[in-house]
Amino acid sequence: MKVIVWDQPCGYRTEIIAEKINNTIKIKIKSECRDVNDFGKKLPILNLKDILTRIPDNIVYKLADLRHSTCIIPWFVLKLAEIELGLNVKKLFKYKFEDG
Repeated sequence: MKVIVWDQPCGYRTEIIAEKINNTIKIKIKSECRDVNDFGKKLPILNLKDILTRIPDNIVYKLADLRHSTCIIPWFVLKLAEIELGLNVKKLFKYKFEDG
């Protein structure tokens, strides 16, 4: 499965591919952002424990040495991994900004 993300603080285009191999997930990342590309190269093949571990201890977030703390790419890596393993649905959140 592949997702293309543009809507980030920086506006860079990022392509994330999640490939299921038995009960693990291999992630490939191609981005206009150097930091995100470096992050993608550091990701190991993810197992179920890696994917479902809480954020403070999650290997994906630990490896995400990114300039913007609000970068959505680590979240998308985990979302795609969950979808590939049948643990989540292809549905995203909705949001609306309001002033005041």
